Amino acid sequence: MSDKASEMFDQKMADAYDDRFSKISPIRVNLDFLIRLVLDDLPDDARVLCVGVGTGTEIVELANAYPRWRFTGVDPSAPMLEVCRAKVGRHGLTARCELVHGYVSDLPPGGAFDAVLCLLVTQFVLDTSERQKMFDVMAGQLRPGGYLVNAEISDDMSSPEFGDIAEKWKTMHRYAGATAPETENIVNMLRQHVAVAPPSVIERYLRNSGFSRPVQFFQSLLIRAWYARKN
Repeated sequence: MSDKASEMFDQKMADAYDDRFSKISPIRVNLDFLIRLVLDDLPDDARVLCVGVGTGTEIVELANAYPRWRFTGVDPSAPMLEVCRAKVGRHGLTARCELVHGYVSDLPPGGAFDAVLCLLVTQFVLDTSERQKMFDVMAGQLRPGGYLVNAEISDDMSSPEFGDIAEKWKTMHRYAGATAPETENIVNMLRQHVAVAPPSVIERYLRNSGFSRPVQFFQSLLIRAWYARKN
């Protein structure tokens, strides 16, 4: 994630993040449910790495469903990580969670995880070589047979259909509480500050990192998610 992106998730954003996006929670609830289905065959004592863990929603969802799983969460935003720390504490999960301030590349290598989750993070890595490197590093954290689950904003912004779905994307942000000027500017923000890539490009990143068969299992407007297993 770029320094600019990490600066976006400051104290103000961290304090308001869960409340703001609660208004469009059906999207996240569906994604979390499908992730549980994808990961359901992991061992009872699985270790899960959450990259760009944010406020820790995925940790709470998975930890409540799988009481012996253990989690490592990494995030470059100290305010977001503190909100996460408080949340896992309220849910009694502190003993099962290690939270690290930094980037996935800061973690020691070793392939110790049964799954790596990276949800709505990689689109903030603007440089293509750095983005590929991030996928490579996440792959390196997995045991053979482990899952990488990646969700991000993905679409072909040059396609004739993009203008139509972009209008629905604006509506979603209006539902989430964005002001009228923010709503109208949201597509410009995507073009200028987010590396939105077509699904075929995301799948190429995954294949380049050694995942032979990435599977798209989720789409909600511009948000798509894939899972892939390490060979």
